[in-house]
Amino acid sequence: MRSKLIISANGLDEKGIVSKISSIIGKHNANIETSKMIRLENEFAMLILINIQNEKIKILTKSLNQINELSVNLIETKTNENILYENKFHLYINGADNEGIVYAFSKFLSEIDINIDEVNTKIKNAPMSATPLFMMDLIIGSKSKINEKDLNEKLNGVGEKLGVEVTIQKF
Repeated sequence: MRSKLIISANGLDEKGIVSKISSIIGKHNANIETSKMIRLENEFAMLILINIQNEKIKILTKSLNQINELSVNLIETKTNENILYENKFHLYINGADNEGIVYAFSKFLSEIDINIDEVNTKIKNAPMSATPLFMMDLIIGSKSKINEKDLNEKLNGVGEKLGVEVTIQKF
């Protein structure tokens, strides 16, 4: 029997860390299905969803925990049928870097029963002024039918209060 595991790991970034982790996963005949890996300052962080034979979980865990300077956590997940969303959108939000942008949008979406599948944020300096600009993109979805025009107006209302622009595209 096979299970799906979420592996989360973080530690000091070093050359070859992705190769080391993926090699260990491969040696235990596990399959990487979905992954997110990123360097944040001097640290490396990752989330990986794998599919593995149940009898190999303990040895995989032991092998991953032997990587020096890396904190690893494995969580068995319940296999779930893909959630079928009636509507799925990609939101792009950018503007002045102000506190509370992620909170304001995530709270608003939660209140109108829209699920966030993915969030990516970063800060970049504006080309001419070097002013910090906040950028966020989200993948959102809902099981219910959504009026795209109405959603766009409401999201822009939230954006105006925070000094950011919102662009929405059907996914």
